[in-house]
Amino acid sequence: MRPGVLALAACCLVAAPVRAQPLARDELLEALKARDRVIAALEQRVAALEREHAATPTAVQGSAPSPTLIPSAASASAKPTPVDDDAELQALSRTLVQRGGLVLPPWRAEIIPTLAYSNREVQGLALAQTPEGVPTVADQRLREDQLRASAALRLGLPWSSQLEVRVPYAGLRESRTLGDGTHAVNEASGFGDVEVALSHQFLRESGWRPDLVGGLSWRFATGRDPFSAQVSSVAAGSGVEEFGARVTAVKSSDPMVFFATLSYAHDLAAHEAGSVVQPGDAMGLSLGAVLAVNPDTSLTFGLAQDFRARTQIDGVGAPGSDTTAASLQLGLDRVLGSGALLDVTLGVGLTRDAPDYALQVSLPIRFR
Repeated sequence: MRPGVLALAACCLVAAPVRAQPLARDELLEALKARDRVIAALEQRVAALEREHAATPTAVQGSAPSPTLIPSAASASAKPTPVDDDAELQALSRTLVQRGGLVLPPWRAEIIPTLAYSNREVQGLALAQTPEGVPTVADQRLREDQLRASAALRLGLPWSSQLEVRVPYAGLRESRTLGDGTHAVNEASGFGDVEVALSHQFLRESGWRPDLVGGLSWRFATGRDPFSAQVSSVAAGSGVEEFGARVTAVKSSDPMVFFATLSYAHDLAAHEAGSVVQPGDAMGLSLGAVLAVNPDTSLTFGLAQDFRARTQIDGVGAPGSDTTAASLQLGLDRVLGSGALLDVTLGVGLTRDAPDYALQVSLPIRFR
C-alpha cells in the first residue's frame, strides 16, 4: 500500500544522516526538521486515504482486505463509557449518610435495623445496707450490660432535606457485688423513647467551603421512665422529652473525608413526687475521618465526646450527676449489593463515664 512505501522512504531519510560523517549541530537540527516534515506529510496522506475510504466503501472493499472493521472499532473506542458516580462512591457516600454528613436523594428511603451491645464496669466504695438494715460503706463492683435494638426509617425529601424516625427496644442488666459477697442482679427490657429528626444540607463543598448539614430532633418520652421503674438504672426510657440540634461539616481530601459534628440537647423538666427534676443539658463533639478503601468498602476513625451538666432537683444540683463520656470509635462499612450496607462500629471507652466496650452492627437497606 502507498502509505507503507512512504513510511519506508521516511525511514531511509532518517537513517541516511546516521551512516554519514558526523554532522554539525545546525545540520543535525535541519535533518530533524526535514524528518518532521516528511512524517507530517505521511500523516496527511493517511488521513486523506481514510476519508476516501469512508466516502467510497464499495471501491475499497474491492481492492483491500475488509478495512471496514477499522472505523467501527475506532468509533466504538471513542464512544464514552457511562460512569455511575453513585456506584463509584457508594460505600463512602453511604457511610457519610450514616454519620450524618450527607442526606438521602429526594424520595429515596432506607430501613435501618440496628443491634448494639455495651459493657461498663465500675469498682469503688459505695453506701450499702447490711442484712440487718444498717447503712455501711463497702467496696462495690458494678457491672452494666446493655443490649439495644432499634428500627429506623430514613426518607430523602426535596430541597436537600431528610426525615428520620427511630424506634428503640432495650434489654438492660445490672449486677452489683459488695465486698462481703452480697450479690444483686436487676434486669429490665422494653421499648425506649421514639425519636424524630429532620436534617437539611445548607452548603455543598466548593473550594475551601465544606459540606454543611444541620438537623433538629425531638425525643418523646414513650419508654418506661426511671421514676416508675423498680430500679431506675435499668429503665428503658428517660422519662423526659428532649430537644436536640446538631451541625456536621464534611471536607474531602482524596482518598479521605474528614467530618466534625457539634450537638446540643436540652431535656424538659419532670415533675415527680412533688419535686421538679431538671436533667442537665448535654453537649457533644465528634471528630473523625472516613477512608475509601475501594468503591465497596470504607473505614472510619473517630473520637466521640459527650458532656452533660448536673441534674437539678428543685433548683439544687445533684452532686455526681454530671458526666463526661469519651470513646474512640473504629468503623467498617461494606456494600453487600441489592441496596444493603453492612455498618460495624467498635467503641472503646476513654473515660470513667463511657462504656468500656461497645459494638454496634447496622444493616441499612436502601430502596430506589
